[in-house]
Amino acid sequence: MKSLHLLFLHLLPKNLVSRVIGALASRSISKIAVKWFAKRYKINLEEAQEPIGSFKTLNDFFTRKLKDGARPIEDSENPKAIVSPVDGKIAQFGPIENGGIIQAKGREYTVQELLGDDKEAEPFINGTFMTIYLAPTDYHRMHHYMDGEVTGFRYIPGTLFPVNPFSVANIENLFPINERLTTYYDCAGKSAAIVKVGATVVGKIKVTYSDAESNISRNVRAETFSEKIPVKKGDELGLFAMGSTVVMLFPEGSAEFIDNLPTDEKVRVGQKLGHWN
Repeated sequence: MKSLHLLFLHLLPKNLVSRVIGALASRSISKIAVKWFAKRYKINLEEAQEPIGSFKTLNDFFTRKLKDGARPIEDSENPKAIVSPVDGKIAQFGPIENGGIIQAKGREYTVQELLGDDKEAEPFINGTFMTIYLAPTDYHRMHHYMDGEVTGFRYIPGTLFPVNPFSVANIENLFPINERLTTYYDCAGKSAAIVKVGATVVGKIKVTYSDAESNISRNVRAETFSEKIPVKKGDELGLFAMGSTVVMLFPEGSAEFIDNLPTDEKVRVGQKLGHWN
């Protein structure tokens, strides 16, 4: 059964399917599914900035904004605090050893493969990482997870395999072969990065600091900003149209995670995960 499932995933025209579903979710007819989806998956509508009847499409609902204060930022005045950029489950975290990052038990990929540029990967070769998985039912906006400055980005096109636990456990090099958009930071002179990984039916990945977005081009796009963009943790970074995965990267000796992090349990935007050393 597993082999048939994997064969189906490999044969499925994932990018085309994702574009079609993304287009349908952006049409007004999709509005009829909003209330059903909210009820079926027990979405907390009290958090939403707008009432459920105001969403014109299913995609509008997926990418809804929350009321002010719905996601308080822990230790917000501490410039060294690191918080969760998304609502989701912590899938993996720990050291990056000689460039190797754990994808799942028995599977690794390299930071060079993930970022697609050896020079950009250098600061993280022996650093630390954290992977957080967003389910389609999660809040889909992303936020900056620390104070710092955005220095640039790199978009790399790729395929769009699902990033659910089955795929992560069974598809080799899953994150580096899926399309991804990486944001680079300077945090008090130290490098950091957050990789947004595309997935099946993720119509778009968008960011607030650029017009760059995913699933529209087969060309690599990279930019280093001449003027860095200051950000505070909790500021909006961008959005996923449906769920996906983010991978946070820190250089060697720079970041320390708090004890007893809830692996495979829910975390929320603004929840403290660790601190800069």
